[in-house]
Amino acid sequence: MIKSSIFVALLAFLFGIFIGDFVDMHWILTFTLWATVFIIFILLVGFGEKMLFFKKWISLNIVILLFFSGMLGYQLKMPTSAQNHFSTYYLNDDFVIGEIIDYQVGNGDYDKAILSVQQVVKAHKKLFVQGKMLCYIRRSDNGFSEGGVVMFQPNLKPIENKNNPGEFNAVQYWKVKGIDYFSFISEESMGEIEIVNSFSSFWSKSRAKLVNVVKDKISKENQGLVVALSLGDKSQLSQEKKNHFANAGAMHVLAVSGMHVGILLAFLQWIFFRFKPLRKRNLYLFFALIFIWAFAFLTGMSASVARAVTMFTILAIGQLLGKKFFNVQAIFASAFFLLLFNPLFLFDIGFQLSYLAVLGIALFYRPIANLFHSKYKVINYFWQGTAIGITAQIGTLPLTLYYFNQFPNYFFLTNIGLLILASVALISVVLLFMLHAIPYISDIIAYIVNFIFDTLTNFIKWINSLPGEVSTGFSPNILQVVLLFLFTVLTLFFWKNKRIKAFRFGIIILFILGTSLIFNREYNKSKEELVVLNHYQKSILLKADHQLYLIYDETSTATEKSNDYLVRGYENSVGLKAEIVSLPSESEVKIKDEIFVQSSTEGWEINYYGQRFFMANRVKKKTLEPGLTILKGAWSPYIPNTNIDLITTDKALIVRRP
Repeated sequence: MIKSSIFVALLAFLFGIFIGDFVDMHWILTFTLWATVFIIFILLVGFGEKMLFFKKWISLNIVILLFFSGMLGYQLKMPTSAQNHFSTYYLNDDFVIGEIIDYQVGNGDYDKAILSVQQVVKAHKKLFVQGKMLCYIRRSDNGFSEGGVVMFQPNLKPIENKNNPGEFNAVQYWKVKGIDYFSFISEESMGEIEIVNSFSSFWSKSRAKLVNVVKDKISKENQGLVVALSLGDKSQLSQEKKNHFANAGAMHVLAVSGMHVGILLAFLQWIFFRFKPLRKRNLYLFFALIFIWAFAFLTGMSASVARAVTMFTILAIGQLLGKKFFNVQAIFASAFFLLLFNPLFLFDIGFQLSYLAVLGIALFYRPIANLFHSKYKVINYFWQGTAIGITAQIGTLPLTLYYFNQFPNYFFLTNIGLLILASVALISVVLLFMLHAIPYISDIIAYIVNFIFDTLTNFIKWINSLPGEVSTGFSPNILQVVLLFLFTVLTLFFWKNKRIKAFRFGIIILFILGTSLIFNREYNKSKEELVVLNHYQKSILLKADHQLYLIYDETSTATEKSNDYLVRGYENSVGLKAEIVSLPSESEVKIKDEIFVQSSTEGWEINYYGQRFFMANRVKKKTLEPGLTILKGAWSPYIPNTNIDLITTDKALIVRRP
């Protein structure tokens, strides 16, 4: 009962969070239900603890209480639950005062900041409010940083998805962070009032100092990768390098997570164990835990880092009590504590994948590791590391296919290389941070760091140079994901209990599910369609004869980076690489006899297997021809709706081949 209680508690709390997200219910009603159940619990404990009948009701009451706790916790984290949220009071001419709680230097013209809004300033009064806002601040020598309190006049806009196929879900991403609104701000309209020396600003300043160390000591080619691997900030990485790591199955290296925390914890334990006084009462382990918590705050305490340090702390304490390192109950306990702190973590992709990876290791590592054993320690080390990579992949694969639609075919090779490279890379950077002020020694360490990161980059490039480095186009639905997880766990259970027939049945079901994913992938590739994108510039996708084309307006300000952002998600979802084609003014692009696009001053006319669409810049009588569907979109938002047949400003228009 004790072993399963934490799992039951976690399950009840998780279910409450999901219902809170699914059901549109005011938090006051949920609180009323929670309070009622809590009062019943107090009465049951006070008057019926000694009676067996009531003891059963107490257990059920605790489960229901945890369910409503999860539901209430989720709702209270939502901006809509705050009665004094800034969006309720803000008008266009008002000013806003807020503290910068996160600041990232961007690659383009804008930096990204998250502000905790404190006041709305009106003509004759100030209103104290709450809530967070996403701001894009035009680059200048403003010197803004975390901890700064600023005053500005935002052009407040709700965060919305364009609803293009394969698009990044911005609404869900920022919802997890409790943010519903954003604004673009010029440096002239924002001024700093004061600097708050808060707990978070201390770590922000410390992080900025370490970034300066990297800029001073490390080559420009490696700076972005060093900062990403050690501090979790990927803003300085090129999209090409991100794509290379994603295709190689090494994206987790760029996001500070359980791997980084585990490497650092092992390294710190090894160092502190060298000091004899720290061996008494296992003080070396407690010192190591203090340092990894400092590392977590230094990297910004993301959901994946919070998960990792919490779980490793519980696991380390469990080790002291003689428990297994990958104890499933400890994993459940860490998840429960984190979700109590912030129920929104549940919807963070990094949080989900991190826990699934660790559960995969906990459940499958021992059976797979026992399949091979060598008399040589080095071979066993690489095999055990490889087994960890395989089992982590088992745990995360269904959800990875669901979110990212791709599978790194050489993850096995990548994992072997990263066993050494990732560990050595992180430890070398830690040593650089510790010794950067010592002349000559810091230069030697910096040379070693550059060499290691050059080797890591070349290794990832080599993986990407192999034929078929990544398979894309997988698009499982929620039911398939659930079935994959369910039968994977059941198959392991049947194997451990030597139920051969049931084990074979589980393998057959997994084979059928895997085959259905491959069949669906090939069907997606062959399916032909036209997509008129919801974009501020005229852009369309055409999929025909197992080929994909992105056609964009040559007269627009589109760049290679913006086109890649526009098409990459769709490429992954359909399993095809797009050919980028520009359409000059007053010209034509012909894909085949039945598919061509013509440009004119009035817009684009698309002929798609006999269906005719017109992406209008303006509408004149001569364009109102029989059989011509007139489209209005974000590229021309001010066209009157008169004579418009379809509007694509809410979502993309998808037309299948007739």
